[in-house]
Amino acid sequence: MPFRTEFRFRPYHDARGERLPNPEPRQIYGPVHSIGPLTVCAYLVATPDGLVVVDTGYESDGELLPDNIRKLGFEPRDIRLILLTHWHWDHIGGAARLAELSGAPVMVHELDAGIVESGSYRGERKTPPVGVARRLKDGDAIERGGVAFRTIHAPGQSAGEVVFLAEVDGPDGPCRVLFAGDATGFKHSVKGLDELGYPGVCADYRRAVKTLEALEFDLYLGGHPHQVFNEMREDGNPFVTREEYRRMLSERHRLMEEFVARHPRYLEW
Repeated sequence: MPFRTEFRFRPYHDARGERLPNPEPRQIYGPVHSIGPLTVCAYLVATPDGLVVVDTGYESDGELLPDNIRKLGFEPRDIRLILLTHWHWDHIGGAARLAELSGAPVMVHELDAGIVESGSYRGERKTPPVGVARRLKDGDAIERGGVAFRTIHAPGQSAGEVVFLAEVDGPDGPCRVLFAGDATGFKHSVKGLDELGYPGVCADYRRAVKTLEALEFDLYLGGHPHQVFNEMREDGNPFVTREEYRRMLSERHRLMEEFVARHPRYLEW
């Protein structure tokens, strides 16, 4: 059954190269909404038992996200769960503020939890620290309001990178939603890998590619809009085909292999 949505991921600049403003929050499909700023994604799922937020943008988005939630007709105090795909500051920066407003528990994979709680990586402050209520493992399912979010460990972007797979109901029927974070990505630059890499990152990413290739889903909700409009569908429609998704994943894997062929020292981490 085809799924319809008026939501589109959109480019960051207009035809003149001017940066576009942050988009308004939008319903994507059924209970799933976009609440993020222009360049990094945050999502809200409205359930009968309260709101679930997946990723929280930059620290500077600590007020943007609550405002966007209110624009949709919801209240930040009704957040009951905050799920984080990985520790990077552009995905967890607003978590402390949302947790403060709502008292919602924050959950992240066990390998990234210490960084989230300290707010620091390799001794450098990255984000506001926030307590982690549950350290997730591969296969864990977290249920809220009849929606179960299955945790799938797909490291490489960080040691604790995960994707969440959930099924929601909508006007065109049940829909499998993949909250993909940055799991398809690899820091294929010396600067990026030196800053954010970790021992075993190359082997982790190769394993993650196999995990990601096997996933079955209908709606792709990644960590950044360009994952769709620049790499899968120019029109920004998040209902990508399996072929479009696997082509993007294959190209990203190719870039990783080309990088480590030029810089084999990272294979020995």
